[in-house]
Amino acid sequence: MMFTRYKEIVFVALLMVSFSVCSQEMVTKKIEKTLEMTHTGELQLNNKYGNIIVNGWKQNSIEIIIDIKVTNKKKDNAKSLLDRIKPEFKTAGDYMSITSEISDKNKSLFSRFFNKINPIDLDKSNVEINYTINLPINAEIDVTNKFGDVILKNWNGKLKANVQHGDLWINEAITNANIDMKFGKLRTKSVDYASIYLKNGSIDIEESKDLILNTSGSTIQIDVVSDLELVSSKDEITVEQADKIHGELSFSNAQINSVENGINLIMKVAELRVYKINNPDAVVTINQESSEINIAISNLAFKFNATLEEGLLRLPKTFSNINTTVLDKSKRIREITASYGSPNLGAFRFTGKKGIITLKE
Repeated sequence: MMFTRYKEIVFVALLMVSFSVCSQEMVTKKIEKTLEMTHTGELQLNNKYGNIIVNGWKQNSIEIIIDIKVTNKKKDNAKSLLDRIKPEFKTAGDYMSITSEISDKNKSLFSRFFNKINPIDLDKSNVEINYTINLPINAEIDVTNKFGDVILKNWNGKLKANVQHGDLWINEAITNANIDMKFGKLRTKSVDYASIYLKNGSIDIEESKDLILNTSGSTIQIDVVSDLELVSSKDEITVEQADKIHGELSFSNAQINSVENGINLIMKVAELRVYKINNPDAVVTINQESSEINIAISNLAFKFNATLEEGLLRLPKTFSNINTTVLDKSKRIREITASYGSPNLGAFRFTGKKGIITLKE
């Protein structure tokens, strides 16, 4: 009997919570602005709590549409907060700056301090500030967005982006990008020159010429890249095709399906698998500590040199002129030289300690 009564109380409580959630009041407003801007113009946008959609067009103007929505249990509170959301516009010639401002409800120093921490939570409201922007195709964009996505369509100018707790989608090929992201996904077709910092997210790039990645705790997929520089920690990396790769891997796993000319890496407790090297004269230089390296060497010709402390080295029987010199018996440091193929114009160089290095045909 008491159990049945308990279930009834829980059921009533759940109904009350559901009713409370569903009884949110919503108020909205729209802001529209159109100004002149040429293809050499620049937009700087700083936003929170909403999505940003940018469309490139052929007109010499910029059109901004801001849709703002506030929900709260009390309509008066929602309206009060809505009135305090006033995007700030600044212009100077071909330059425009927009900042999504939420003014302080209370002007006291104490209140302003806590509003800077999180003004939305203090009002117990939900806010959406969504932008739709049309601007010249080649105009520069400097965008900062937190807790929302950024989508770029039919645009191929120069990009600087800082996105946190949201995704960045670039639907057209662009020339230059400087991107800083945390807790989000980056998807782009083609970017010629890019520097990307990413923490706890994912990257999917179809094609790039010169790519610098500084990443941690992320999943990375690259289809085609000419020059790839990695500073990687605790990542899962897959590269389909690269001309050359250099940088650092720490606690990361990297799979390279095809590389053309060379690899130059510093590795610490990392794993590298290279399934094909195309240029017979390729140069591979790796300094590793407690890492696992597996490289396919068929159809290559190179001189081999390794100075290793402990660890395991596996070479095919087709290696020639193999010579091992013990440099420090107590530390088990040895130098190994050998040759593979002819005329030995390439080079494989390994240094480090512990770890497993496997070269296979």
